[in-house]
Amino acid sequence: MNKSNRMSPTLFSCLVGILFLLVFTDCSNNEKMCVVNNVSLNEISPYYDGQWQGITVASDGACYFGSSAHNLIHGGGFLKFNPKTGSVEIIAEDLTNLVGDDMAKFTPQGKIHSPIIEIDGELFLATHLAAYWNEVLDKYAGSYFLSYNIHTKEWDNYGIVKERFSTYSAIEVDKKRGKAYTMTVPFAPEDLAEGNHMFEIDLKTKEKRDLGRLGSGKASFYFYLDDIGRVWTPTWLGAGSLYCYDPAVDSIMEYKNAFPEPKLMNGENIAVDPFFKEYSWTWARSIDDGEKCLFTMGDFGGGDERLWLFDPHEDINSKEAFTPICYIGNTFLSVALAGNRLYFIQQGDNELSRKYNSEGNRDLPPDKNGFHVNDLHLKSVSLDPDKGYKIIDHGKLIDEKGRTAAYIGSLAADESGNVYMSGSWLIKDGDQPSLQFIYVAPDGKRYGPLEHPGQENSGADNQSEKSDDQFIELKRGEFFSWVNVSKDFQ
Repeated sequence: MNKSNRMSPTLFSCLVGILFLLVFTDCSNNEKMCVVNNVSLNEISPYYDGQWQGITVASDGACYFGSSAHNLIHGGGFLKFNPKTGSVEIIAEDLTNLVGDDMAKFTPQGKIHSPIIEIDGELFLATHLAAYWNEVLDKYAGSYFLSYNIHTKEWDNYGIVKERFSTYSAIEVDKKRGKAYTMTVPFAPEDLAEGNHMFEIDLKTKEKRDLGRLGSGKASFYFYLDDIGRVWTPTWLGAGSLYCYDPAVDSIMEYKNAFPEPKLMNGENIAVDPFFKEYSWTWARSIDDGEKCLFTMGDFGGGDERLWLFDPHEDINSKEAFTPICYIGNTFLSVALAGNRLYFIQQGDNELSRKYNSEGNRDLPPDKNGFHVNDLHLKSVSLDPDKGYKIIDHGKLIDEKGRTAAYIGSLAADESGNVYMSGSWLIKDGDQPSLQFIYVAPDGKRYGPLEHPGQENSGADNQSEKSDDQFIELKRGEFFSWVNVSKDFQ
């Protein structure tokens, strides 16, 4: 065939994309689609089965992110996406091997559930456990605090913060004082009475110091380091308190019932019970060189549907430190700040999303149109008051092959409108599925990753017929996704 008669690959791809959009727009009653590019992470490891937090856009313009695993033979990974080449690079295929744990003695390092914080080209992060079954929780070595240099491509291992305890999941780094802060959380039944503690790590000597207990909560997803070196955090599933570690006096102060009463999008007080009633931020980000902090609470943090500004220099007991910015609806971990815009993952119908756990339903089968029933959309809001805090719905998440998103727990963005995410998607024929580990208890009963006696198998409706003694193939896979939505701002 004469080359002049051939259709160029670029033109062919454009035509396929146009046809795809026409077909799927019609199937969804003219609903707007957010068509992303996808890379299968299960082609790297079939054991990756989820992701929460653990993502950032670094100063080199690349996106660094984790992918999680829940089993007894393989850990989570750490990867890099290069937007110039559109390729994913493996930095650590298994975090367990990276830190040198012996899997004959210990359960794997299953994920990076912490934020990733960059200081002068150094990415700081912490590992988290992989196996949640009671019988093996005492076999976790403990969470490691690590850093990765994006220039030299070298790791620095600060060691286990507290043996058998995990980082779930907040960390912070104080460049001025040369200190890092982590959260240690017990999981083994015999450790639970010790509770959560905040630890300080000296970045030069790697010495670790226990700063004290943080209430009765289960976790803390984000710390906030203010401009005078204080570290603030609530505790998830706690009693609604806000804690502050002040290095000037070397002590932790508790502000009880600190957070304002939650409200829904329509401005009314909470009329439906959220998943968890205890008030807590579930996403937080320092702004203005630490002078203030943006945060969201969401259904898992008391049900509030606003974006908030916290000023630690104002009075906390009177609530003057808290200023609502705008209503954004129901959110959880998948929130990202880029410049003057906040991005978040939300169901198409915010009202229906209340009391609906997308993560818990990610294994449900698709609807009659082939879309995942979670109906996940990418949305954003400008933080410019002159633009009226208008929310933009960039559309239902779908990729160029018609896959739809089942759960997104990891989100990052840059000021050019590039949005990156790592999460679970329904797969097509020929895709490598996620392999879900099935734990066989001493009594012979089989349990999924977060299941214990008395719980149902949440993945039963989305399992294929293929299985072996320990792994089953799911009808979903893990993907890294990216899209540029800057055209929606014009």
